Amino acid sequence: MSTSDGKPIGKTDSAEFSKGPALADKVPPVGGLSQDEALKRADAAVEAVAKEFEGMLGEELDEIDVLMAAYKANPSQANLDPLFGRIHNLRGQGTTLGYPLITRIGTSFCRYIIDHEPSKQVKAALIEQHLQALRIVLKERTESDGDAVSKQVAEALEIAVDKELA
Repeated sequence: MSTSDGKPIGKTDSAEFSKGPALADKVPPVGGLSQDEALKRADAAVEAVAKEFEGMLGEELDEIDVLMAAYKANPSQANLDPLFGRIHNLRGQGTTLGYPLITRIGTSFCRYIIDHEPSKQVKAALIEQHLQALRIVLKERTESDGDAVSKQVAEALEIAVDKELA
C-alpha cells in the first residue's frame, strides 16, 4: 500500500510506524468483573471515601485556617497559591462525596482567585467569608444542596465575587 505520492504507508523520511496488534487481541473476551459488579465495587469505594470525607474535611479546614493566617500575615501570591490549591481540591471532591455546597462555595472562591484583576489585591475578608461558609457546611453536616439559608449564603458569596470581579 502506498500514498498518492507513492510512499509506503507508515513510512516517513525519518521514522517508520507499524500497527501493533488490535486491543481486542490483548484483552480476553471473557472473564474478569461484569460491568454491573465493577460499578457496584466503584460505588462501594466512593461510599467508603465519602464516610471518611467528613472527618478529613475538618482536618483540611484546620490546615486551610493555617494557610489563611499565613496569607493575612503576608498577603503574597506565594501564600495565596497553597490556600487556593487546598480549596480547589475540596471543591473537586465535594459533590462526589455528598457535599455539593462545598463544591459551590469552593467554586465561588476559585472563580474569585482565578478571575480577579492581577493589579488589585485579593480581599482577605471575602476569602474568610468563603472559609466561614465551608466551616458551617461541616458543622451543620449540610449534605445535598442545603437548606434555604445555606443556598442564600452561597448565592451571597457568588454575588460578592461578581461585584469584586466587575
